[in-house]
Amino acid sequence: MAKRALGKGLDALFSDEGENPPHEEVQRIPLSRIVSNADQPRKRFDERTIEELADSIKGNGLIQPVVVRRTNSGYEIVVGERRFRAARLAGLEEIPAIVKAFPDDKRFDIALIENLQREDLNPIEEAQAFRAILERDTITQERLAARVGKSRSYIANMLRILDLPEEIQAYVSRGTISVGQAKAILSIPDGEERSRIAARIVKERLSVREVERLTRRDDVPRGTKAAKNRGPSKNPYVAALEERLRTRYGTKVTIDYRNGRGVIRIEFYSDDDLDRIMEEIG
Repeated sequence: MAKRALGKGLDALFSDEGENPPHEEVQRIPLSRIVSNADQPRKRFDERTIEELADSIKGNGLIQPVVVRRTNSGYEIVVGERRFRAARLAGLEEIPAIVKAFPDDKRFDIALIENLQREDLNPIEEAQAFRAILERDTITQERLAARVGKSRSYIANMLRILDLPEEIQAYVSRGTISVGQAKAILSIPDGEERSRIAARIVKERLSVREVERLTRRDDVPRGTKAAKNRGPSKNPYVAALEERLRTRYGTKVTIDYRNGRGVIRIEFYSDDDLDRIMEEIG
């Protein structure tokens, strides 16, 4: 599937509301009448960068307006949560804003896309936002991918990360473990082993390639029972093919080869995992 430009997707969402003119007037709205978006996809904000933005606002003012929607009691942020927080910290009494009419279901999508454009979401926030839209709108992953300008396999891979234990998700959220490392951990079905590998990643600062080697089920130390029962060493060419397939599909792949014939085994651990692999095989 060809990726759509996120900017185009955001413009499309903005222009969908027929009651809004193409060029909205910028208004100055008291901060006291604006509240944060309770469904803001971004849950973690870097206080240091907000303080730096607040210092800039003190000297130069807030140049780029936020986007809000009217509520029964005032206004709610749709786009510009970080700017809103920084302006409040800077002590401003009012800020420039564009007022737009958004239904409840669309404001979440727009906030998500705006954050994706700015790369403001950590991987866990992004995955949780994707899951929230899928559950709320009961749409397919393919339709969600088209809506946010991502590939179907990208959506599926991000959702898989939410299958990890909370302690590992916390590592991913903080950037201690990368998405690539998390995907490698997902190839391990045992929860305790996943946690053990995650701890090694953090302690030893392992690369993605090193994690992939660790997570291979056939990578058993010499002298163990499993090593003794493995039989003859694997053909180097077959082993190289397995490695290529593991890297491509992000899961355990084994090839049983005998005299020009054999079986390729690709493992999956959930329905979404199966869908993702079938998309890759496509």
